[in-house]
Order: sequence, then C-alpha cells, then structure tokens
Amino acid sequence: MINAQNISLTFDRRGIAGLHEVSLNLPTGAVFTVLGPNGSGKTTLLKILAGTISPDSGSVQIQGSLAFFSPGDPQVETKNVQAFLIDSAPSDIDSEKKIQLTRDLADTFEFTFQLRQTLGELSAGQRQKVLLAAVLIGRPQVLLMDEPFAHLDPFTRTEILTNLFTYIRQQEISVVWVTHDLPEAFRFSDQIALLNFGRFETLTDPLSLVTRPKNLFVAQFVGYRNFFPVKYASGVWSSLWGPLPYPETSKEDALLVVPDHAWTAVSHGLPMKVLRVEAGLQLLRYELEFEQQRVQLQRSTREMIWPIGTTVHLAPRSEESFLIPL
Repeated sequence: MINAQNISLTFDRRGIAGLHEVSLNLPTGAVFTVLGPNGSGKTTLLKILAGTISPDSGSVQIQGSLAFFSPGDPQVETKNVQAFLIDSAPSDIDSEKKIQLTRDLADTFEFTFQLRQTLGELSAGQRQKVLLAAVLIGRPQVLLMDEPFAHLDPFTRTEILTNLFTYIRQQEISVVWVTHDLPEAFRFSDQIALLNFGRFETLTDPLSLVTRPKNLFVAQFVGYRNFFPVKYASGVWSSLWGPLPYPETSKEDALLVVPDHAWTAVSHGLPMKVLRVEAGLQLLRYELEFEQQRVQLQRSTREMIWPIGTTVHLAPRSEESFLIPL
C-alpha cells in the first residue's frame, strides 16, 4: 500500500520544475500508471516514493517491502542465470526455496532454457526478463518501474508485460509504473494519473480517461484531434452544424470533440478537402481541411476511397462525440 499526500519539490527559483502538491492512495495489489510529457515530474515522483530523494513538503507512507526496477546491465556477465537469481534472493530464504523460486520465475517469464547460460550470452529481451526476475525474487510488496522495457521491440515488450502483470495480480503486488505507451497503460492499469508541469491533470481509471477526458490537455494527450468551438445560448448548444443535443453545463463555452471515427458523409455536412490518405491497421486515415483547420478521420478499408483533392461533406455523429466545457 502507498499513501502520498501533498508532495512538493521544486528545482528552480521560478517554482515550475518539480512536483506541486501531488497525492495518491494506492491499495494493495493495484496498478497505478503515471503518464505525462517529458519533464512533467514522472521520474521525480518515483524517486520520492522510493526514498532516494526527499520532498520539500508532504508525506509518503509505504506498507511492505519496496523494489525499484529500471533498465540496467548486471555487473557479472560471466555468471549463469540461475546462479545470478539465487544470489539475488533474500538471505533468509533457504537454498532449496531459492532454487524453486528461480525455476518458478523462469517458467513465468519463459527463460527456463536460458538458466544455464551466462548473462552475457542473453539477448536484450532475455536479459530484461532475468533482471526483472532478480527484483521479484526478493518478494516485494510494492514495485516501482520507470519505463523498464522502452528499448525493447513491441512484441517482446508485450510478452514481458503480459507475464509480469499476470504475476503481479497473483502475488497482489502494488505497482507504480511510468510509461509513455498509452495502449499498454490502458491495458494493464487500474488507475492512471496524467502529470503536467508537476501536477496531476487527472487521476482516474482507463475507461474514464478515454471516454470522459477532464480538459483539453487530457483529450489531446489521449489522442483526440478534432476540436470545434460551440456555445450555449437560449437552451441549445450552437455549432457549425446547427444545434447539438447535449445537456446544459455551468459554462457557456465548450469544445465539441469529434473522434476520428465519428464522422459521417452527408449532403448537409461541411465541405472538407482531402489532403492525405494513408493506410493504417485495418483502416484508412484521412487528413482533410476546412477553413484552414486540419481534420482527422478514419474509415474502414472496405469503404470507397476518397482521392486526394476530393471535397466531401462531413458532419459529426453526436452520439459518439462529446463536449469539454471551457
């Protein structure tokens, strides 16, 4: 369990760099993922939780043993994998138990056939599996991870993460994980925090983060790209396409967010010129232009292709779009 309250740490006189009153409460067995731009404070937060740096103010309480896993190279290239893992186990575990833990972790992370190889003989992916097992063999109750697999190819990274989070759920290990990979964060997290200039812009579950982004920054970060100003007056939201069927908010101004897939071609839509067409995974991606504004759209590969230079008339599907009050 991790409980951090109002953590603050500044690195410059302007008081911008660092963290500003960041709080989180992580129950046993939960996966808490931290996203954010470079320099937003993600690694600083991990270091404060790990106790390697101290905050200017605030408190951190951690129940249980803690481990911090980040990419690195072992110093003993000539030692074989099994010996390396046995040496990494806590000294209060008997020899037979250490061997069993080593074999269990090798089976979990699929490197049983490498147990007799030396660390220097392993591929990058195999080595990361072993280094991760060396941390987990200590049976931590809290695990901190700072982009440990960012340099690996997507297939290897997905394989390791799938096995890792299966193991974490089984062992009820609490995790704070920094990553830049949104799909991975959505897949494996219980809660996601988005840091920006040292503050949490939002802290929520993955589904809410995508379906109900708190503000424009959050919406842009999770991939929304089509934004149109709308205004509330006389009981309706007015837009470029006429009135919109959304409820009243406390704000009179808002942005209509249209997901890339939420467009429909209709005769009363706005004229948009096709600038670019490119192939995606099982879809086509279009970039269009309307009055100097770029518009992004996705369509099925089985639909008619709109050639570059074509003008199409588009309107948003209101049931798949949403508002962000300003």
